[in-house]
This record gives sequence, structure tokens and C-alpha cells, in this order.
Amino acid sequence: MAIINFFANPGSYTPGYYPTVLDAATAIAAPFLVQQQNQVIPGATISGKQVSYNGNVFTVSTNYINPGNGYYIPTPEAFSDVWPTERFPNAAYDGVAAVFNATIDCVGFGSRVLIATGGDDPSQNAFCLFQSQVNADAAHFSAPGWVPSAFEFAVALPVLRPGRWSYVCGSVYAPGIQQQESGKNYTGIAKGGFSNAQAGDIICLAYEDGESNGHFMVLTGAPQKVSMTEFNNLPGYVSNAYCISVYDSTASGGSLHFNDSRANDNDTDSGVGYGQLYMFTNSNDEPVGFIFGPWNGGMEAPHFLYNPDVAQTSTLEVVAISLGRFQ
Repeated sequence: MAIINFFANPGSYTPGYYPTVLDAATAIAAPFLVQQQNQVIPGATISGKQVSYNGNVFTVSTNYINPGNGYYIPTPEAFSDVWPTERFPNAAYDGVAAVFNATIDCVGFGSRVLIATGGDDPSQNAFCLFQSQVNADAAHFSAPGWVPSAFEFAVALPVLRPGRWSYVCGSVYAPGIQQQESGKNYTGIAKGGFSNAQAGDIICLAYEDGESNGHFMVLTGAPQKVSMTEFNNLPGYVSNAYCISVYDSTASGGSLHFNDSRANDNDTDSGVGYGQLYMFTNSNDEPVGFIFGPWNGGMEAPHFLYNPDVAQTSTLEVVAISLGRFQ
């Protein structure tokens, strides 16, 4: 979708609803993509964190933080029917200070996007429907009003019941997930079809035994196949490599992606933005690994789905790589 010029009507930023996940993700990211000079709005000028438009000056700032001080704001009235707590992920416009702010992590961004998709009727809202479709006998998932973890999203997609959300493709290490799903009977399985992913699909990663429990991203376009010769020492079960483009919220430094809009953005170099990463699939086109971004002038080492029978080359114990679609 075309970028929305919220600088012409800033009051419309916070309460907006959108018909699709891609529309919502693009809209919520829009002010930050402009400030990062990833997107252009005619007549807007950027100087550091300031965006000037039509004689008005706005501060545009985004920062990746985990839940804590500044992560939540009171739920705007427009979302009270679908988010019945006062713990709304903080991506909003402050009209008094003329500030567009997003102080959230990846699932804060993801939840904010899904809350704003489909409308204020819980029976049509993307977040509410996702939660209602998760097989509660197989996996935990937070109720509306509570931001889930990335782990919850990734392991829930393969155990969705039929509905407007669907499991597009994925891979799971079920024993590792079962250890975290106390009292549940985890039934998620692998599914091929990564090449059929499309813009607006969500891609979710689940990790164990690390500083992070996973990651949440929204695809901005279909995966683009790339030559396997671009990578060294891939395991024999890797059959395909793809480049994907995403909107997400990520930390600075080694957490940034390739061609990342947040790099050197004169702000925090973190938070909501755009980037690219590589995904690997097996002969069934099931996603089995990824490279998150650059490292020391090259690429970081790939991360693959955990296999207890294979020596691990990554510090991440990846137990799920899942894609989902809202229709």
C-alpha cells in the first residue's frame, strides 16, 4: 500500500483501523520509515528526529525496549472493545508534544499491528481472532489486553483451529516446545510452502535458553529466491535460500537486518523499521533456518531449527519457525 502521510493529519495515527495486516503494519511504521528516509513524502523534510511538513515540526522517535517503563500507554478509546486493559503497546501520537513515538519490542509492534487490523468488533479483529483460534489444549496464548511473547506466537501458529487465520508453513522442534507448554499436549507439525508466502504474512521465531524468546515480523513482499552460492558451509538438508523483506521492531547493533532503515537513523538505531534477512528451507520447502543480519562486515552465522542429533553452530536454540496469514 502507499505510505500514509500522517504528518498532514497526525490525529488519525493512533486510532486507525485497517483491513489487512500489511495495511496496518505499513501505517504504524509510516512515520518512522519517513524519519529513517526509507520512505518519502513530498514536502516533508527530515533533520535528525525532526520531520517538518506544511509549516509544522514533529518529533519522530522509536526505540526497542522489552516490557517495562514506557512500553505501555492507556488503551485509546477506539480500541477498548478489543483490548480491554490499560496495557496498550506504545506506538502512538502525542498531540500535545507533537511526537510520533514507538517504544516497543517486536511483539509490541506485532500486537499493535494485529489490534489495528479488521476493526473494533472482536469477531472481526485480527488479534482477537488469532487468540480464539489457538488450540488451548496444545499451547498457551495471552488473552486480548495482554501482549504475548514471540515464543507464544511462533508455537501457536502450527496449532491454530480453522478460521480466518491459517498456518502457511513452518518447522517445529516439538520436544523443546512441549517442555515450555506445561499441562498442554503440543501437536504442531512442520508444513511446506515457504515460497507461497506473501506480503502481510507474519513470520514468527521461537527460541529457548537465550536472552530472547523469539521474534515477530511482517512480510512486506513475497520471498525472493537467491543463489545458494552466496552462503558457505550450509548443511546438506538445506535446499533453498530466500531473501525476505520485513517490518518489525528490533534492537540496535547485531540485531539489525540487512539494508536496515534503522542503521544510522540519527535516533536510537532501533525500534520500528524495515529490513531484509535470509531464510533457508529444506526439500519440502519447510523453513529450517535464517540469517538475521550482518556481522563484522559480513554475515552472521546462520541459525537453524534445533536438532539434538546435529552439532549446533548457533547460540540460539530455535524451536519454531512459523508463518501465518489473516484473510
